[in-house]
Amino acid sequence: MRIFSKKASFYFLFLIPFAFINCKSSVEEPAISKISVEKYNNLTQNLSKKTIVHYWFSFCEPCIEDIPELEKIVLQNNLDVIHISADKSDSKMQDNLVKVMKKLKMKDCYIVDFNDLYPNGTDSMFIQKDFADKVGWKEFGSPYYILLDKNGETIIASEELSKIKEKL
Repeated sequence: MRIFSKKASFYFLFLIPFAFINCKSSVEEPAISKISVEKYNNLTQNLSKKTIVHYWFSFCEPCIEDIPELEKIVLQNNLDVIHISADKSDSKMQDNLVKVMKKLKMKDCYIVDFNDLYPNGTDSMFIQKDFADKVGWKEFGSPYYILLDKNGETIIASEELSKIKEKL
């Protein structure tokens, strides 16, 4: 007794690969969410374990070069990481962020919400400095790393990933 007809079997075998192709392409698309000052403060107050905040932008070569090492450190030390990009949201800069994330196989990243940061608009923009000032960082750089304990308290902040690694 035959369960499927030859025609149904053909369609089944023909369509299955396309279903997997569609699933694969949606998995590879990085998740980018906008982050406001309020959202940053909420994220860093509700941690389940030590976390590295990685502040960077997609046109920064040292930032990009550090990411594979950062991922190793996160895995080896069972840490969480919060990637925050200072690229301008809803712009060509965000398009570049997607491109860089795909190349690095990064799954997710926050991007500073430009409209939240500048609700009345701005003539000049220095997203990196302005966001850092509003969240209360005393310093910032490209890249910039902040190691937080599970209570959201800063253990160390540095532009050098090696200094973060030393504190672990």
